[in-house]
Amino acid sequence: MKRQHLIVVVMSLIIFGAYHPAIAGEKGKALFEKYCVKCHGEDGSVSEYGKNIKPNPARDLRTNRLFISPRELPVIIKYGVYGREMKAWKDVLNDDEVRDVAEHVRSLTYTPDPKNGGELFKSRCAVCHEKEGPNKKLFGAPDLDMTPLADLDIARTIRFGRHGTMMFPKGSYFSNPEIADIVAYLMSIKK
Repeated sequence: MKRQHLIVVVMSLIIFGAYHPAIAGEKGKALFEKYCVKCHGEDGSVSEYGKNIKPNPARDLRTNRLFISPRELPVIIKYGVYGREMKAWKDVLNDDEVRDVAEHVRSLTYTPDPKNGGELFKSRCAVCHEKEGPNKKLFGAPDLDMTPLADLDIARTIRFGRHGTMMFPKGSYFSNPEIADIVAYLMSIKK
């Protein structure tokens, strides 16, 4: 009896297919190349076409882990992003294909540059977040080498701001890789 049950299960997997991450990864990559490369580039770093989309250029997907949860990404792919050129793919891709593309996007990586992040921080953030001086009293911004925030929280705060404070959204001032670089710098100086 057990043997018959096993044969039925194995045959079902062969006939109907089984979800296999490696196969899904290849499918996701192929779908990404077919539908997404035009705007996001082959490695997710944004194509020339994507950089020139007005008013909001395509986003660098290599840093998606800092801004988009694994549950949000398929929703974005399926329904698009209101107010941006990211269209809904629900009429083109089925749920499995959306999942496969999302898995591929999650595999894209960017190696942050803390040195560049430090330069960006000093030139654009230290005015409010300085350790001492007149602006420290004026703005009262926290000293970020002591922040209890995790890297994801810092990245989202930079991009979206912090309600009820003078920390307004900086998503239009910094690219995703620049935010990742700043976060890497802040994590490197954290005490």
